[in-house]
Amino acid sequence: MKKLTKALLLVLVIVMVASFMAACTPKTEPAPAATSTTPPPAATPAETTTTAPAIKWDPTMGPPPSFDPTSEVYTMDNRVPWQGIYEPPETSRANLVKAISALNKKDDVTVGYVTWTVGTPFFASQADTIKAMCEQYGWTYLSAVSDADVNKQIANIETFVTRGVDIIIDCAFSSDAEALAINNAAKAGVPVIGLGLPFPAGTQTITNMATMFYEHGFADGMYVADKFDGVHIKGAFIPGQIGHPIGESKLNGFIGGFIYQRAILMGKPFPTIEAAMMYGYNLEQQITKNAKFTDPDFDWEIVGSIDGMWSKDGGQKAAEDILTAHPDINFMFTDNDQEAMGAILAMQQAGLNPGKDIQICCVGDGSIDALRMVQDGTIMCMTFSSPYTWAGSCIELAHKIFVDGFDATNLPSNVYLSTILIDKDSVAKWIPTDGSEYPTQPMPDFIPLSS
Repeated sequence: MKKLTKALLLVLVIVMVASFMAACTPKTEPAPAATSTTPPPAATPAETTTTAPAIKWDPTMGPPPSFDPTSEVYTMDNRVPWQGIYEPPETSRANLVKAISALNKKDDVTVGYVTWTVGTPFFASQADTIKAMCEQYGWTYLSAVSDADVNKQIANIETFVTRGVDIIIDCAFSSDAEALAINNAAKAGVPVIGLGLPFPAGTQTITNMATMFYEHGFADGMYVADKFDGVHIKGAFIPGQIGHPIGESKLNGFIGGFIYQRAILMGKPFPTIEAAMMYGYNLEQQITKNAKFTDPDFDWEIVGSIDGMWSKDGGQKAAEDILTAHPDINFMFTDNDQEAMGAILAMQQAGLNPGKDIQICCVGDGSIDALRMVQDGTIMCMTFSSPYTWAGSCIELAHKIFVDGFDATNLPSNVYLSTILIDKDSVAKWIPTDGSEYPTQPMPDFIPLSS
């Protein structure tokens, strides 16, 4: 019955969205499609398909109905831009040493929190949440900040192992680089819960509490494709940092989602979701190499991409440089709230009207200021993960293990927070009314894999 209800709801949502989009396409005069200066990406839409599917897939509804496990998406060596994607179901992890048993009850718990930064409001809120929940449970809280120095991050993990904490929460800066330190911690008898970036397969975490960076971008991309249906896009990107998994995964997801939905709207959908993802990846790789691309097949061009380093000042400076060279863009994607706010300042100083002259979307933090900008139309849409829920889920899992006796020996590698997209119509329910800086979202379920 639940599956039938979800299916009916999905059909209704699609009908409503289709009607809404017809009335709300941005009032931007289409520009002539530019001539491509780079070879077209290898993956192409299905040429024999002339009508769009009746029901499209949306990452905010959960995993796609099917996977193509043979796709290069899941096997390519370059995993940097693929963090936080739905993947084929995982098999058992029961054989991995994680320094916990089926019954790990303990009265006094010492938590060691390792993070690469508390230098933004979002990351500061994560640390504050973990500390507050430890105090609530009467636990000892220790923290160590590496300031984006991966060697220091690893050393902090090792220090907490030496100090004999009961559990480490690792907000990773480089999950690949930190995997060995985590494995060594587990072998030394200290369990680890990840917070953030997925770790390489086989890493001996209890699990990793993760947000779906790629799928958040994908949902944004689909939304923007709907809003710009039939309109040429001359846009720009402000990723967090090209080369960093968070920055590239959000951007890669955005491009993939835009291409997936744009192809459906043009009546030539891709044969599989992964085919659209690979087409988008090839465009994303042009961004990493050239900071631009032209894609006449789907009538859009990105004329500039400058890292904003997830900060308001970085977003403003990047937007200023982009607008100086290309004052006629009609779209901008930013990596988070802070970059979006900086870009908005740059637009206003240039005499432009954000939300009208230039549409903005971001994979956001969900700060109350950004939510209000969505509410007034300054920001078109955003996806978000609550720092309260994200960090709090780590302590919630630790509490289940040490207090409730929960058997966490065979959890999946990643437990993901839900993907939530908000726009002007849906934002009101997410704006906190209790004075909080961020909204909360549903706590994820901890469901063991089959043995």
